[in-house]
Amino acid sequence: MARSKGKRKSFGLARWILVILCAIIVCGSAGYILTYVKDKVDAEKDFEALKSHNLSELYAQNNDLIGWIYVPGTKIDYPVMQTPTDAEFYLHRDFNKEYSESGTPFLDAGSVVMPRVVSADDAVYGSVAEGKTLNVTWNWLIYGHHMMYGNMFAGLDKFEDQEFWQEHPTFTFEVYDPTTDTTYTADYEIFAVSRSEIKPEDSTAFKYYQYATFIDEETFNEYVAGVKEESSFDTGITPQFREQLITLSTCAYHVEEGRFYIVGRQIK
Repeated sequence: MARSKGKRKSFGLARWILVILCAIIVCGSAGYILTYVKDKVDAEKDFEALKSHNLSELYAQNNDLIGWIYVPGTKIDYPVMQTPTDAEFYLHRDFNKEYSESGTPFLDAGSVVMPRVVSADDAVYGSVAEGKTLNVTWNWLIYGHHMMYGNMFAGLDKFEDQEFWQEHPTFTFEVYDPTTDTTYTADYEIFAVSRSEIKPEDSTAFKYYQYATFIDEETFNEYVAGVKEESSFDTGITPQFREQLITLSTCAYHVEEGRFYIVGRQIK
């Protein structure tokens, strides 16, 4: 009888340890969820407040601003930042440069919306001579997080539905020029909607994310052919050289290191 009682005590102790461990896991998960939700709410409030200001006013607050992206039918309605000396600075920072899980949409360091001079600490330095003036590139590659609550660039997924694309065929991008205090606004028609992935460095497969810096016709045509080949459906649109392109890119989870992107050409 004593032996059986000892087993029951051991079982009871193990059960209580298991309960305690489960409670710790639950509390930890709840804490993470609460933090995630708080970040979501704070980020939404902050970005909503920014909409009441024009780009000139926003640039005065933070001169990393290069423009504003708006995609109808989604929650994408955000400032776009660029930090040539620290390419992913806004990956987990808000407009005020404070930590945020959501981050802020940002332009690839190699994309150029206004001519600029390469400095020694520029993110593209090494492939481009210091002191050289970079001309405007024909593709502006903009990154944004794929947040599970639908914010940032999560809404890009909707364009995989061809009917949604037909109902929302364009998006708008505003570029701010601080030298003239001028905002340039243009609409872009979407001509490619694609699922892709980060490929091995030695792979010769098409890598859309390596086309943020081109200015020549051959590379332009190569990029257009590549994204149209990867596109989920044929839009019937083929951009011609010197038509400005914008690529909006986010993470996807169909494969490891998956990506989802859409590409638009400027409507003149």
